[in-house]
Amino acid sequence: MRLYMVRHGESVDDIEECYGGIADFSLTAKGRDQAREVANQLANEGIQAIYSSPLARAHECAQIIAEQLLSKVPLKVIKDLQERNSYGVLSGVNKQRAKEIFGHILSEIKEPPGYSREPLVGAEDFDAFVRRVERAFTTVIADAQTTNCHRIAIVTHGKFTQALFEYVLRLQGQVNLKLSAVNVIEYEPARATLIER
Repeated sequence: MRLYMVRHGESVDDIEECYGGIADFSLTAKGRDQAREVANQLANEGIQAIYSSPLARAHECAQIIAEQLLSKVPLKVIKDLQERNSYGVLSGVNKQRAKEIFGHILSEIKEPPGYSREPLVGAEDFDAFVRRVERAFTTVIADAQTTNCHRIAIVTHGKFTQALFEYVLRLQGQVNLKLSAVNVIEYEPARATLIER
């Protein structure tokens, strides 16, 4: 099975300097253009189904890709494909404003928020997140196999993609996490090979 792992394009939190995570920001005009570029990149790849996170920035990207593919393909939303709630109470808050109102929380952590296993108030436990990533991936693969799809796109988020590569597929350090990046994987049960990023 060939998997096209797509990270959504630029979203409003990127330009407003907000903590994203579970906060539900839409794509910017640039992010929509990036989604159209990804759709052009995937146009001749024979994609048979698209799976998407429910969060607006990923779902909108998936919709643009689905609409622009040469043959219409089903778009399925899988809740567990959503980004990690790594920021907890900081989700959706402007980073400068967060320093002002949550300074007491930020002063207690050693690494930048969202990029460590340190729990923030209201955040998703890292190990629980990895289990969710594995569950989401298993759900997508099972559905694709049931519907006889051999080439699928999965539109999701940066931390989700990183966790999938590092902790589920064991492809450490091989993932492109840039906005609108497409990582292509040949997947067989118990074996994944990155063939393009």
